[in-house]
Amino acid sequence: MLLEFIRKLGRRRMVLSPLALAACMCLFILLLGLPMSLEFSSGTLISYQGLENKPDVASIERSLRGMLQKEVKAEVTTDPATGKFGLDIQTTALVYENEEKENQILALLSSFGLENPSILPYEPALGRIYKRQAVEGILIASLAIGLCLLFVYRRKVTLLTVPCVLLDLLVAVGGMCLTRTPLSLASLAGLLLLLGYGVDTNVLLATYVLKRFEGEPEERVASAMKTGFTITLTTLLTMLAVNLFVTNPSLDQLSTVLVFGLAADLLNTWFLNASILLWHASKKRMYYVSL
Repeated sequence: MLLEFIRKLGRRRMVLSPLALAACMCLFILLLGLPMSLEFSSGTLISYQGLENKPDVASIERSLRGMLQKEVKAEVTTDPATGKFGLDIQTTALVYENEEKENQILALLSSFGLENPSILPYEPALGRIYKRQAVEGILIASLAIGLCLLFVYRRKVTLLTVPCVLLDLLVAVGGMCLTRTPLSLASLAGLLLLLGYGVDTNVLLATYVLKRFEGEPEERVASAMKTGFTITLTTLLTMLAVNLFVTNPSLDQLSTVLVFGLAADLLNTWFLNASILLWHASKKRMYYVSL
């Protein structure tokens, strides 16, 4: 069944489908932009000190998120000398630039018994460091993957696995823009997991096509596709369930990245990379026949 599907689809359509998806995601990224979490962006710090009672952090976060439609993180501190509480509220909203919005927020916080805050711009130097390290980590990992594949398979065509995996990341980032999932430590972890997962499926495909010699190349691709589709679809459905039914923000961000990335991996591995390896196998076979 899969063999007939591969032959009927043709290599040209196998290549064009994932490239068209990648082009659409590039458009979404350019038009919508990637939202940033507190770890990666500037914002506002609202700080309270000397509180007699411990604030209800969950209610405060929920109310501020509803008003600002931005990420909000509240943290209670304790002064060991006096036993009094403090509250630090971080948000990606630039509250200090809009006096009307600032007054609305102060009125909301006063309903929780919070008065006389200090409001400061929040622009962490760590944000720039995280961004640079994230990009460097992905580039170094991609380079290491390419070198390992070249060493194991001794064929330059396997280097094209790296662009296929990077396309998985591109689609995942496009999905983050569509769903307004911020780039956070959780979503960054999802991108790195996706990098490793994409390599696994492409290595499975390359092993079947380049290391095995029984049957035609299309038959070997179909055999690998049966195994690969089962693995990827199982993981994809699991992540989809987590995304739909789990309310934890970190798990939601992680699963969103993996849902889009794994869906893209089905196309980039089993359509794009498979067509490249089929072309390489047929070219190699024609060379030996001519000899």
